[in-house]
Amino acid sequence: MHWVDLHNVEYGECIALGTGPRSMLMVDCGSLNTTIREGERNFKDFATHSLTARYSGVPHRAFLLTHYHRDHSCGLWDILDARPDYFEELYLPCSPCDERGLPLLLEFALFAYVFLPRQGFCGQVSTGALKAFSRVLRQTRQGTAYALGQGDTFVSGDVTYECLWPPRQDFPFEDRFVDAVERLHLCVESPYQPGAYLLRQFLDLLYEFCNLYVEFCTKFPVSSADASRTLAVLNRIDDLAPSLWRLPAAVDVRAILENQSVREAYSNQVNAASIVFQNCRDTEDATDDILMTGDATPETIAAVEPLLYHDYYILKAPHHGTASAVSLVLTGLSAAHVLISCGEDPGGTRQIAADWAAMPAMKHCTGGSCAFLEESGCCCTRTAVCWDSGGGGLAGGLALRCPGNRSGEIPCGIRVVGTAEYGCICDTGAQE
Repeated sequence: MHWVDLHNVEYGECIALGTGPRSMLMVDCGSLNTTIREGERNFKDFATHSLTARYSGVPHRAFLLTHYHRDHSCGLWDILDARPDYFEELYLPCSPCDERGLPLLLEFALFAYVFLPRQGFCGQVSTGALKAFSRVLRQTRQGTAYALGQGDTFVSGDVTYECLWPPRQDFPFEDRFVDAVERLHLCVESPYQPGAYLLRQFLDLLYEFCNLYVEFCTKFPVSSADASRTLAVLNRIDDLAPSLWRLPAAVDVRAILENQSVREAYSNQVNAASIVFQNCRDTEDATDDILMTGDATPETIAAVEPLLYHDYYILKAPHHGTASAVSLVLTGLSAAHVLISCGEDPGGTRQIAADWAAMPAMKHCTGGSCAFLEESGCCCTRTAVCWDSGGGGLAGGLALRCPGNRSGEIPCGIRVVGTAEYGCICDTGAQE
């Protein structure tokens, strides 16, 4: 890895990987904060001006979206609006199917798209996947879009990566989410209710959309023609929506969609379907060794455990380092550096789990204050060397692989980027 930039976008995530001397891979770009309080920057302006300008000198740029929550995706659309040719390749997650071959995330999103008010629940009930591929291919004049699933590989610069998750088939959806989707179908399937003909049209279009979407996700890359076909079906669903809203069944559908437990189940399944990827190793270990986890759940990490290496140079903590995503599999790995996108959320309630502090690794976090990490090697301490978890000496094991710990060699190149830019505590003297 030539360099890594961990951007402070507060309630969101944006990480740029320098994958070669002339190439970079941006992983996610989004925030729920319209204004980034550090420097009082408008997030859209930050994405379309500061962020794009920072990497304009890199000849080959690619983007990978781990999942469709707004705090990971909204900056991508801002960038594509302003700079349609900014990225050459765009990698988006496929929509996984259960053991019956049903893409339940897509089905739920279509119900929400039609029956749920567009505002009010958008934080938990994202329908961004429905138009993602057609939007990417429409907005980029020269970019190529790929749907990533388990087993796929892709190349950025000097590094080949493998996608560990999600699987295209046999995805282990939670029972409560499966039950919610089945109840949505029951609301509209009865042939004896008012508007049954319109509801049957909606279901036929839903199945047509899902079949087209799942099919183009198997192609590498996704063609503009295939993505346009799904958009055409979605436009026909749009035409039906006003009539569907007035039917008695719509009341029952909305009651399910607005249930907090159902919304949480859907949001959790979107996280569970995050792209998880790592580099393909050419040697036993190297500074290219990285595990990127999006907002993966502990269950997702447990499912990919057989595919993981035992040690990494860089490990990204899933779901912003919060307690809900702590995985004993991950905290049991050896890592030289841990990346944590834990910038302050608007409500000020999100906290980093102490489990990450216990790892014998350098922690790089975007939080304005993380005092509990300061004695366990957090970059906020601005110490000249990497210390162990007891604060009494150099970190053991893989932390010594950090080039910044070896006199005369280049620094680790991991930077936490905000208004006051700083990097790993072992590269305090490094220049950009």
